[in-house]
Amino acid sequence: MRRLGAESRWLRLAVALGLLGIAVLSALLSPDFRMPFPKLPCAFHEISGLPCLFCGGTRAVCAIMEGNPRAALYLNALAFPVLALAGSGVCVLLVEAAVGRGLGPWEKIFRGMNRLAPVLIIAALAWWAVHVYFALKAPKPELVDLRNPIASKVRQFVCPSERSDLQ
Repeated sequence: MRRLGAESRWLRLAVALGLLGIAVLSALLSPDFRMPFPKLPCAFHEISGLPCLFCGGTRAVCAIMEGNPRAALYLNALAFPVLALAGSGVCVLLVEAAVGRGLGPWEKIFRGMNRLAPVLIIAALAWWAVHVYFALKAPKPELVDLRNPIASKVRQFVCPSERSDLQ
C-alpha cells in the first residue's frame, strides 16, 4: 500500500476523531432514545406522514448505544449495519493515520462501487418497503403520522381490515 503524506494522515485523524466526537456528544446529550439530540425534521415524513428509509435511525442508534437492541430493531434495523460500517470506517481511518499507509486500494474499491450501486439502491428500496409496511402494520406512532391523509390512505391499502384512525 502507498505511503500517506502528513496532510492525509492528519485528515484521516481529524475525520475519525470528529465522528467519534459526534457519537460521544450524541450519547451524552440523549439519555433517552425516545428523545434523541438533535431531532432533525424529515421532509418526506412531514409531507407524507410515512417514514423514510432512515426515519427512526437516530433513535435506533441511541438505543444501540444504550444497550437496547430490541428497541433499535423496532425503530429501524438499518441502524445496525450503518453503525457497523461507521465504526469500521473510524477504525480504518485511525489505523491508516497511525501507520501512515493506506490499508487498501480505496480508489479501485470506490470505482468498483459504480457497478454495485444499482443493487444497493434496489436493496435500500426493498428495505424501505418493509420498514413502511411494519410501521403501518404495528402501527408505530413514533414513525407514522396517521393524521396525514397520505399515511392514512396507505394504511387502509396495507391493512384493509383494520381501522386507520389509530394514533
